[in-house]
Amino acid sequence: MSNQLSFSLPKKEILDQDNYFVSQANQSAVSLIEDWINWPSRKLILVGSEGSGKTHLGHLWASKVGATIINAKTLMDEQINILSKTPVLVENINEVQRNQPVEIVLFHLHNLLYSEGHSLLMTSQILPGRLDFFLKDLQSRVEASAIARLHPVDDDLLRAILIKMFADRQIYFSDKLLAYVLPRVERSYTAVKLFVEEVDSKAMAESRVIGKRLVRDILEARE
Repeated sequence: MSNQLSFSLPKKEILDQDNYFVSQANQSAVSLIEDWINWPSRKLILVGSEGSGKTHLGHLWASKVGATIINAKTLMDEQINILSKTPVLVENINEVQRNQPVEIVLFHLHNLLYSEGHSLLMTSQILPGRLDFFLKDLQSRVEASAIARLHPVDDDLLRAILIKMFADRQIYFSDKLLAYVLPRVERSYTAVKLFVEEVDSKAMAESRVIGKRLVRDILEARE
């Protein structure tokens, strides 16, 4: 199948365990997630930069334990009783800082999950001690959570992320092309994500094959 044929296929984000690669950058976080049954007070906060794999790892946990997944910004008081009946993954809690109504809901969810004996996994781009919640009782509960950190990418993880992101877009990216890209692309999750998006969009817009010339043009334009 030619590379051009893949352009018309929809992007499909793959979140299954077979597509999650463990390296030194995330091994500690993965171990803590797998040991969820022993989290102190049955709660943990997963911290990492944008695009670091928090969503993927969090969703793997949710699938394993039967947890309900919700974005912190969408929390509403009328949801609390239903949410507290299962383990819960609350994503992006850093985005509701100083939003008092949502903070109150998250605080009550903490308490209800604890009383019901269910686990709570939260994700954040910011470490608990650097969060600034209006509600101090919520601040103290978040700071009391166990912490799992996703660290900057190493070479093995960078390669795996590139392969996965292109696979999510159903684009074949050869080993030879990967070897060319790895020492030249910025080592951050966000930068890799933007690079993949640019390769995809530029290939589509200019009807170009995804090969060394296209990749080189993109990388050189960033220098």
